[in-house]
Amino acid sequence: MSDQIKLNPQTKLIKKNLFMEITLLYTSLITILTIFLAFKVGIARGKTNTLLGEGDSSELLQSIRSHGNLIEHAPLALLLLLLLEMHGVTDWKLHLLGSSFFLLRILHAYGLSISRESTPYRLVGALGSWAMMVGMSIYGIYIYLV
Repeated sequence: MSDQIKLNPQTKLIKKNLFMEITLLYTSLITILTIFLAFKVGIARGKTNTLLGEGDSSELLQSIRSHGNLIEHAPLALLLLLLLEMHGVTDWKLHLLGSSFFLLRILHAYGLSISRESTPYRLVGALGSWAMMVGMSIYGIYIYLV
């Protein structure tokens, strides 16, 4: 089977990965990070005997928000990565986007876990993630327009 598909006579041949392996890689990594952060929430709940909400525990609140922030941002970022991969964006660009987003989310989670206050890790992780998502969105709009 060829890894190129001819779309129509007016378009050029594009490399097409039918299995979306790059998005699968970063979705898998983000899922492992999500489970790790959820586990930390469970541990903090056990320590504080708090089954719902965050009670008075700063550690539990930080764990909940670290997990929650990832869940709030990852679906859109991974969907954008998938769509860019489907549109034939080169592998190195996809790996740059996916690995950067993954590392930025780790920075954010770490920064949030060490302090309730703003930390450089949290700031870089949050702003970097937003920038990555805006960049992928702009690239998607560009692909649509061109």
